[in-house]
Amino acid sequence: MPKRGIADRVAATESTEVPTDDASAADLRRQLQVARSRLHTQQVRQRAILENLAHGLSLYDRQGRLVLCNQQFLDIYRLPPALGRRGTTFRRILEARVAGNTHVGADGQTYVADRLGAVSEHRPLGGIHRLNSGQVISMTHQPMADGGWVSTHKDVTELFNMQAELTHLAYHDPLTGLPNRTLFYQRVNRAFDTIGDGGPFAVLCLDLDGFKPINDTLGHATGDALLRQFAGRIARVLGPDDTTARMGGDEFAVLHAGGDEASARALAARIAEASHAPFDFDGEVVSVSVGIGIACAPTDGGDIDELLHSADLALYAAKREKRGGIRAYEHEMDRAIEARRRTEHDLRRAFENGEFELFYQPILNLRTQAFSGFEALIRWRHPERGLISPAEFIPVAEEMGLIVGIGEWAFREAFAEAARWPAELRVAVNVSSIQLRRGNLVAAVMNALAASGLAHGRAEIEITESVFLEQSEQSLQTLRQLRALGVRIALDDFGTGYSALSYLLAFPFDKIKIDGAFVRALSDAQHAQAIVAAVADIGAKMQMATTAEGIETAEQLRSVHLAGYTEAQGYLIARPMPREQVRRLLNAAYDTMPSDPLEDAQRAVG
Repeated sequence: MPKRGIADRVAATESTEVPTDDASAADLRRQLQVARSRLHTQQVRQRAILENLAHGLSLYDRQGRLVLCNQQFLDIYRLPPALGRRGTTFRRILEARVAGNTHVGADGQTYVADRLGAVSEHRPLGGIHRLNSGQVISMTHQPMADGGWVSTHKDVTELFNMQAELTHLAYHDPLTGLPNRTLFYQRVNRAFDTIGDGGPFAVLCLDLDGFKPINDTLGHATGDALLRQFAGRIARVLGPDDTTARMGGDEFAVLHAGGDEASARALAARIAEASHAPFDFDGEVVSVSVGIGIACAPTDGGDIDELLHSADLALYAAKREKRGGIRAYEHEMDRAIEARRRTEHDLRRAFENGEFELFYQPILNLRTQAFSGFEALIRWRHPERGLISPAEFIPVAEEMGLIVGIGEWAFREAFAEAARWPAELRVAVNVSSIQLRRGNLVAAVMNALAASGLAHGRAEIEITESVFLEQSEQSLQTLRQLRALGVRIALDDFGTGYSALSYLLAFPFDKIKIDGAFVRALSDAQHAQAIVAAVADIGAKMQMATTAEGIETAEQLRSVHLAGYTEAQGYLIARPMPREQVRRLLNAAYDTMPSDPLEDAQRAVG
């Protein structure tokens, strides 16, 4: 090496016989001084370079003795300065590192033997090891031609942690810390690979009921906090080998390892129970429930996609039955979903081809004994199945988002038809909560009124109490705008919700319509009679019109009239009819109605 060559030359110069000539001796001393100065400068530079390296370095000769090392090498392994002196044996340095318990989990003797073996076999070596200090060190051992070797030791803790964090983020949900869809798929696939050894297993698909209104009304921060707390509750009821994952939004999945349908149902019940307790966010208490679908492998699916599909079908069935329902997959669900797909396909075609019709059911004014208007009721004339009830297709249209376009069509059709009627007759059109949330309801109503020329006061919008369960403030604002423009607002199916009376305080309705279930129970249930009478009294005191729906018998009609209702509607009075029949009815008998329903009812009951 350069510095060794210089030192040898200096030593050789010093051992050479010095001439007696004074000039020659002086010249030789000057040369020796210059050589020593250059050697010192070179050594200083080498040491400066060595100490400013970003990693530890150690150099050994062919006898396994230390030639040099830098301070970084000593600091990484917390070695005393004495071990950094020239001539220290490699074995002694290794034993000092092991004695200091530097290497986490490493067998000291094995580690020393491996390193010494690499030296004796003159082979390169490299690897990553973690120290007790938490540092992660990248080490290389590179033999040299003269029999010695050089080793580097780089602290890669920051890079290692960054890579670990990136790996964690690639497989975990950043909000809840749970495994994400990618990691969940890997674990389910692994469960399929070991199904012979590990036995059957189950997958549970979870969906929070009531999450969206909380997220929309209380803000995304509260929604995120709810998801984190819910994830924690799930984790506390899982078995040690189970995995829960957030699949996106408010959807979660659970891999129930080594479990059959019975144990999966038991786990689902524990999850449902854990979700029942209210969630408290700085005094804001909210409640949710969770729908759960269960599918078991291998009976319900031979791969992950088929298994998750089965669990999703079970979840869909659970949510259709009730909030917080639990269902296990059944083969009949495939037929049901296929029927649902056909309905969705046919609905899109129906909307494009104009297969919808409006029927109109008369509403009787119990005081004047004349019709006060008609309620527009949508029907679907299917080319193969004939006339389909809205109860069958409206929920599907709502979930598909088609209800907004269908609703706009209904406004245009109903208002244009009502513009042909006598001026005192109104038309009522039902509006769903989906239309209030997704559609520009005010613009849709006003455009239809402008196109038809119908007076604003002759248009009536009917909503149900479900409107108030989601985005209630936004819904109220929309209803206020419509009412300010002169459109009448009616609350339909009154009495079936949880907070019926609070809705009357929240918004000044023009009309409340009591649900037909109470009317049908008049003859059997004393409580029904009290409720029917109370609703009529509430309407009178709050100056709202009251309509009794579902009138099918003369006794029911007489009872609601005596209770003080202002209007009645039902099959006894008239069934829903197509527009041509409404036109014939109004053209032929509007001035003198062919029959007085209330008088008929009074005669029938004496």
